Amino acid sequence: MNLNNKILNYILILLLALISFGVYINSLHGEFLIDDQAAILNNSQIHNLRDFFSKYFRISPGILWSMIHAINWHISGANTYSYHLFNLLVNSGCVVLIFILCKVLFKHQVLAFLTALIFAVHPIHTEAVSWISGGHYAFSSLFFIAAMIFYVKSYASISNFILALIFLTLCLFSGNSVAALPAMFIVYDLFFRERHLKDKTSAKFRPLILFLIAAISLAFVGIMFISRSQFMHKIFYFRGPSYLIVASKALVYYLKIIYLPLARGLYHPFAYTNTAINKISPAFFLSLGVIFISIFTFFKCLKRHKPVSFGIAWFFIIYLPFSNIIPVCNIVSERYVYLPSLGLIIILAYLFLRVWEIINRDTKYKGFLRISAMLALALFLISYTILTVRRNREYRDIITYWETNINNFPDGYMAYNNLAGTYYVMGEREQALAYCWVTLMINKDQPHVWCNLAKVYREKGDLKMAQYCYEEALRIDKGFLPAQAGLAAIKK
Repeated sequence: MNLNNKILNYILILLLALISFGVYINSLHGEFLIDDQAAILNNSQIHNLRDFFSKYFRISPGILWSMIHAINWHISGANTYSYHLFNLLVNSGCVVLIFILCKVLFKHQVLAFLTALIFAVHPIHTEAVSWISGGHYAFSSLFFIAAMIFYVKSYASISNFILALIFLTLCLFSGNSVAALPAMFIVYDLFFRERHLKDKTSAKFRPLILFLIAAISLAFVGIMFISRSQFMHKIFYFRGPSYLIVASKALVYYLKIIYLPLARGLYHPFAYTNTAINKISPAFFLSLGVIFISIFTFFKCLKRHKPVSFGIAWFFIIYLPFSNIIPVCNIVSERYVYLPSLGLIIILAYLFLRVWEIINRDTKYKGFLRISAMLALALFLISYTILTVRRNREYRDIITYWETNINNFPDGYMAYNNLAGTYYVMGEREQALAYCWVTLMINKDQPHVWCNLAKVYREKGDLKMAQYCYEEALRIDKGFLPAQAGLAAIKK
């Protein structure tokens, strides 16, 4: 690389870092929201840095994210500024590393820059950046992308291979995205590695090393997800093979909100209309069609359109741990696709450049078509940027957060339930009762909401209404333990 190319590279990296930081700068003063309360404000384990390292620091998935919270608490306590600043810096780091990864993979500077630019302004990422607790998805992605860069370069030297393993280890201790990393290594070796490159590492031991790290990663993540699986069954009431139907439909929904991220919400209505989404419907067959077309396209484009095939592989492999084929996480959450979305963004950027190449072959309308294409790209990027900046404001405080979710998805009844819980914590019992009833008006078959309602009535001294609410919860789910315990306490 000559001096001019190096200078241009640094300029592009600086530009990407500034853009990715700038679009989220209005999120710096957001308050602690939902999970932040338990993870930071009420988590005594992180409130003393010395105690954290001497008593609570254990080798486990996510321990580095807890360490970051402990350091931030040491710096600024309950002031949210440093937590948000850290998220913004991590996200900017991811954007820069995406640029480097795409350059290493595709040897195409414009494709790498456009991919990183779209990723930087994409509204689907706000939950993983503007929400403090969502930041660990970006944090683990930072190590994931770094590990992938060094693995792609690992055939040049043993030191790159060692660095790839170091970043894989950091990824393992920062979040659950590591489950897909060994699979990405293997897929890269099988389909994307340039065969003429001589492996300067120990090729004999590479498959064994990959197998071992894959097994360790899956074991660690499995431990992390056991409790979540129990929670999922408790809240969403899905049983048996119906989960496969839900998972397949969720795939199509994710594709829609990645390409058309028009409304944000922690709770998307799709994930809570469980009487509909666990049944076979046209959306189920559409999902199967998307999977088969993706497999066909992957092999079809492997030689001549490498970015398309790589994008498909990246999306599906990294999305798989969050797909709920094994029920271990929320059915739909925007933060889950922070890293998987890169695969679709690579495809989008590549398709634009292919269109640009076709335009340049047209001698008659070349000028007009070029201007049209540039305007379309500019409008696309500007619209994504505006959506991202607007969404950042929605993380300002907890009431705004839930009210925005309700405004975006009026039939997303879980947001009403959580707003009720927020008012309950604030001591506004009448508001809590009102929003509980609104939740049940939208969907009455929610035993946990009936239990919440019963709890408020018990505190108000209305035991008759409390008993009625507990009985309604048990009518829906006879084995619902909180309702059984509450009803027993009333009848004593």
